[in-house]
Amino acid sequence: MKDKLKVSGIIVLCAALLLAACAPVAPKQPEPIAVTVSVLPQAYFVQKIAGDLVSVQAIVGTGDDPHTYEPTAEQMRVMTESRLYFSIGVEFEEAWLPRFMAANPALEIVDSAAGVQRLAMAAEHAENGGEVENDPHIWFSPARVKIVSRNIADALAAADPDHADDYRANLETWLKEIDAVDADVRAALKSTPRSTFLVIHPAWGYFASEYGLNMLSVEAHGQEPGPEELGAVLSLARENGVTTVFVQKGISQKLAQSIAGQLGGAKVVELDPMPGDWSANMRLLASQLAEALR
Repeated sequence: MKDKLKVSGIIVLCAALLLAACAPVAPKQPEPIAVTVSVLPQAYFVQKIAGDLVSVQAIVGTGDDPHTYEPTAEQMRVMTESRLYFSIGVEFEEAWLPRFMAANPALEIVDSAAGVQRLAMAAEHAENGGEVENDPHIWFSPARVKIVSRNIADALAAADPDHADDYRANLETWLKEIDAVDADVRAALKSTPRSTFLVIHPAWGYFASEYGLNMLSVEAHGQEPGPEELGAVLSLARENGVTTVFVQKGISQKLAQSIAGQLGGAKVVELDPMPGDWSANMRLLASQLAEALR
């Protein structure tokens, strides 16, 4: 009897092993492509297009200065593992892109802003003869974000042809979302009686251009104005009924508070020039501006 039970147990064990061997093997998940971008909005675009097919790091985050930022040691370490780098034309790239390539000779640098028409940086009170700068904040224009997104999708499809159809399908979904965001922004701003808004740093020129607004900037070429220039800005602000001073997130509000006081107690409101969630930020920006322009 014991021998029969022993044989029966062996048969059951063999059958279980046979079934396990015949069971379908779960396909191995592909290793995500390591991607680095210059600014947070680009990381959002990459995630919309690639999802889990990539891992992405952004060099410049909220509160960082894209003009003078220096990457951390950890960012440089991740850089050495990145396959693609999406540039966008912010100032720190000029000094750091050659260093990124030296640290990672296999790194492919892709200009995600290729084909984008740039605007000059707002500088109403700059000195005569000052050098004209291009405004790097192209992510505040939905039309330009579409161009950037197509460039990203094309580069990802070329680097990872096995998933090219996924990137292109996700791109089409993302382009529809951009259109929905654009429609919501236009609806929010449609009935505003005024069009001029006051900012400390001129990061929203593309937004103003896209939606028929007038951005009045306190800074020019990254510099605070002298007394005469500030007086001119305050005069224009009063003429246009400005009651809100917008300041970029992550910097001191001292200047904004001073200007708000000189405008008779205007509100100071923070805006994020480096949004991590582009869609939500664009809708929030439209809401904040609509309230300020009423």
